[in-house]
Amino acid sequence: MSRIISNEQIIVPAQINYLPVLRNFISRIASKYRFSKSEINALTISVDEACTNIIKHGYRNTQSGSITMNVHVKNDCLVVELIDHGTSFDPNQVSDPNISQYIQNGKKGGLGIFIMKKFLDDIQYMSSAQANILRLIKFRKNGLIYPMLIPISATLKRLKEILFPTKYKVVHNSSEI
Repeated sequence: MSRIISNEQIIVPAQINYLPVLRNFISRIASKYRFSKSEINALTISVDEACTNIIKHGYRNTQSGSITMNVHVKNDCLVVELIDHGTSFDPNQVSDPNISQYIQNGKKGGLGIFIMKKFLDDIQYMSSAQANILRLIKFRKNGLIYPMLIPISATLKRLKEILFPTKYKVVHNSSEI
């Protein structure tokens, strides 16, 4: 059974210039819990694509929205929840493009959802009157995380955050194993 090892959260304005903050956040967490380089790259690119879509299409490049990223690290996977209050859009409703026709026509852009579907193991979408939630799931290729390392690294991380606070709102909730 998959159990949650760590929950982390960041909230940023829904603006393109905050994409590096979100990429670094997911990359740092995936690295900390020893996901492979290819898994980290897949997660980072997918988060960037999803958040770009939220900013450009959900909020239509307005300056008033926010994106909440919740990251749940489990024994066997990493789950990213992206929460926004923009226009709803289910990426699972988009069919895969005809790549050869796409290249032949010289089209640029528009492959973000296709890339996310190829890189991730599951994409789930929920929308309500309160919020849109896009859940990106990436399973670990090399089995389970080593649980004995979690309490030590979580303690050291918390100490670092106390000594060197950041200007972004980050919420951590690591459970002891």
